[in-house]
Amino acid sequence: MVALMEVYQEEDEAYQELVTVATMFFQYLLQPFRDMREVATSCKLDILKSLDEDDLGPKRIVALEKEAQEWTRRAEEAIVSIQDITVNYFKETVKALAGMQKQMEQDEKRFGQAAWATAAPRLERLKLMLAREALQLMRAKELCLNHKRAEIRRKMEDLPEQEKNIDVVDELEIQYYEVQLELYEVKFEILKYEEILLITQLDSIKRLIKDKQDEVVYYDPCENLEELRVLDRVTGLQDDVHPEVRELSRQRQQLESRRGWICTRRARLRNRTVGAQGSSPSPRFQGGGSLLSRKVKEASKIRLWPTHDDCFVFLYGYN
Repeated sequence: MVALMEVYQEEDEAYQELVTVATMFFQYLLQPFRDMREVATSCKLDILKSLDEDDLGPKRIVALEKEAQEWTRRAEEAIVSIQDITVNYFKETVKALAGMQKQMEQDEKRFGQAAWATAAPRLERLKLMLAREALQLMRAKELCLNHKRAEIRRKMEDLPEQEKNIDVVDELEIQYYEVQLELYEVKFEILKYEEILLITQLDSIKRLIKDKQDEVVYYDPCENLEELRVLDRVTGLQDDVHPEVRELSRQRQQLESRRGWICTRRARLRNRTVGAQGSSPSPRFQGGGSLLSRKVKEASKIRLWPTHDDCFVFLYGYN
């Protein structure tokens, strides 16, 4: 076990080096797009200021409006690239942490409970780190999908009246519907990792409470029984709860309440998913072989209503 802990220490150092190098690399990739975003935003603001304050002719106004639209497009492209690079960064960190956690879970099977107690805090720490990084990844994906959905909506609004034929509109509706289903799936994943994060914190607190309660207290020899009774009344050793245990219990209750809140949000999201399935964009695409119907079937695989465990956690605050 001592040798394994040394390996874990080296692995932690290697992961920190990976994070440092990956951060530098992805910052290098992000910088050009950040510069483009700042330049495009600055140029757009200058154009809008000129349109608002300067006395310009009609042709100049039209030219500046087109230029402002071009800078807006460049800024949005830079934002999309920034979001994609951010997603790729968190994919790398999540992959590394998932591998470390999987290896520790396999190592745990080789040791007994007493021997593994030394490595248990590291496994809890890895679970917390993985849940946090996975949350960052899912939220970055959510931003990408929100931007994609807004882009489809903008295409619908900017579509000229003469080009708003049935096929084009239906295609955009299908794209919007697919993105919406992906967005719901990502939101489910966010709630999942938020709950994993809370469960890991709860397990850690429960372990600390158990360790505190199992502590053996040794007293100095006392010849007079009355002196010991007086000491008990003064210090409250018999009835009073240890302050650290009381604080840990308070934190545990807070985490259980937050977990119940997450279960409530998940139930609401399932109901919204049901509503999205019930309001498909076009009746023509509800046939058995259409792309839209396949997406509906995929979405129907998601649990749509709270399970017994969800309701139990929500009502009673623990599982």
